[in-house]
Amino acid sequence: MKNSKLLKQMLAGPYLLWSAAFIIIPLIMVFYYGLTNNDGGFTMMNLARITEPENLKALGLALLLSLVSTIICLILAYPLAMILTGLGVNQSSFIVLIFILPMWMNSLLRIIAWQNLLEKNGVINSLLHFFPFTGTGNHQHSICHRTWYGL
Repeated sequence: MKNSKLLKQMLAGPYLLWSAAFIIIPLIMVFYYGLTNNDGGFTMMNLARITEPENLKALGLALLLSLVSTIICLILAYPLAMILTGLGVNQSSFIVLIFILPMWMNSLLRIIAWQNLLEKNGVINSLLHFFPFTGTGNHQHSICHRTWYGL
């Protein structure tokens, strides 16, 4: 019994380290920079800048986006939960799917981002038009074409 409790505490270690590195430390840094000026002295001016019109507009849009995405998630999640409880889905396989699906989404977003960078009219190929490459045809500046065909 005691070994299983120790094992659980040890397994929580990487998560606590991850949380500290990517949640707690950045929040402390934001708090520090929000309350100090360029010289490192205490100031409330950074907090007062929140009330400027462009910052209020950005804050309002961010809150609106979060509200809309929360409502969409609730609208989709509750019927799905009711359907899954009625079907009697194996909980272990469903839990594994819940943990793996965000990893797939991250990979999918990276693939789409690289596709946008490397496509014929993408960012990288648009920058290459400024350099004098020799060649003919529509593919002379295409990164994808050069990579795939060894040009």
